[in-house]
Amino acid sequence: MRLLSSIKYSVLFALLIRGGSVLAQAPLTTAEIEAQSYKHYSEGNWKALILTVNDALLNDVDYFYLRMRIGIAYFEQTNYALAENQFRKALIFSSQDELAQEYLFYCYVYMGRTEDARWLSKRFSHELSEKTKTSHPSDLNFMMLEGGTKITDSAYYYDKNTHKSSTYFNPATYAQIGLSHSIANRFSLFHGLTYFGQTTGYTIGQDNFVSVLKQMQYYVKAAVPLKNGWLISPAFHFIHNNLTSTTTNTQPPPGMPPPPRPIVQTTATTNNHMVAALAIQKASGKFVFTFGNTYSNMLGQTQYIHSGFASYSVFGNSKLVLAATAYLHTSNFYSITNMAYAPFIYVQPLTKLSFKLSYFSNKNDNIIEENAYLVNNSSDLTQNRWSILTSFTLSKHLGLYALYQLENKVENPQKFNYRYNVIVGGIKITP
Repeated sequence: MRLLSSIKYSVLFALLIRGGSVLAQAPLTTAEIEAQSYKHYSEGNWKALILTVNDALLNDVDYFYLRMRIGIAYFEQTNYALAENQFRKALIFSSQDELAQEYLFYCYVYMGRTEDARWLSKRFSHELSEKTKTSHPSDLNFMMLEGGTKITDSAYYYDKNTHKSSTYFNPATYAQIGLSHSIANRFSLFHGLTYFGQTTGYTIGQDNFVSVLKQMQYYVKAAVPLKNGWLISPAFHFIHNNLTSTTTNTQPPPGMPPPPRPIVQTTATTNNHMVAALAIQKASGKFVFTFGNTYSNMLGQTQYIHSGFASYSVFGNSKLVLAATAYLHTSNFYSITNMAYAPFIYVQPLTKLSFKLSYFSNKNDNIIEENAYLVNNSSDLTQNRWSILTSFTLSKHLGLYALYQLENKVENPQKFNYRYNVIVGGIKITP
């Protein structure tokens, strides 16, 4: 009898526990959700508010104020990627709500999506435009000026065939001026004008060769925002180079008397190259995806480059971003196909300080990177490259940045390895 009584009490206790669980899991009514979410919102209890609203959304309870409250909760936690989605959903319920528009605007601003922010501001009322200071926007987004050099790890390189130190690369000179401006708040254009110059030389037998390269480049890229986080970016890069080669011969041909002075021959060649690219970007929550295609006709060959990029914002803001780009590059109409990849980590430990650590690896042919912005038309292959970019904001209108790269190269045609130390510094001015 005691055993049966124990079983009865155990079964009854289990049923009570189970029933209590069922009751505890019963969905809240809309009125209860409204009361709880408003209470958490009033108290600034963002974590509890997010849990309450997400539970409501899972139970098909969805309305304007719920989206606004959870959006503000994410915004207060600086998770702008998730906040953006909530404010866009809130605007579906009330497309003219100015508070939702304002919050969405600043989500775009803090995520660096300037074109989306400008496009959204076209919908603002006069009062909201004045409040966000977009009523009379400057067409100029920013200006930049940068310069630097690249220095090899050795003044001369040993030639195994001639047993002499023959090849050398003098430090290069690099300078660029760029600016970004908007057209009717609809899309932006970036222009970059670049100069690059370097002297190189090598010795074969009694012949000394010296090449002086002077190269001018013009780059233009459009950024056109579309609906639902889509962005299209066509780009064009024009490269004009002037190569002056001087050959000095100190040894006469067999049977000929030595010349009174070395024989010097100088030739100058001018080439124009064009690079065209198109990238399509999609921002979705903490992720950004980009697919791109690039065409070039440099170094005597036609090259198609297909790229895929993905980035993940760990906290939904710019504090920590992980990203990588993969390149499929082909030469001479897909007769040769190779792969390259470039991962990076972006860290912003302080509001005014950020670091970008990146790596690049490639095989067989140099490629054009970053939507035709980075052009590598050297005959020497860049096998891999380590980079660190540091940016510091001095004020609202002024920022400084510095770049260091360690480039591992393979010389053509002798096929020896050497390294470049690339040092670049720049200033960015925002109106």
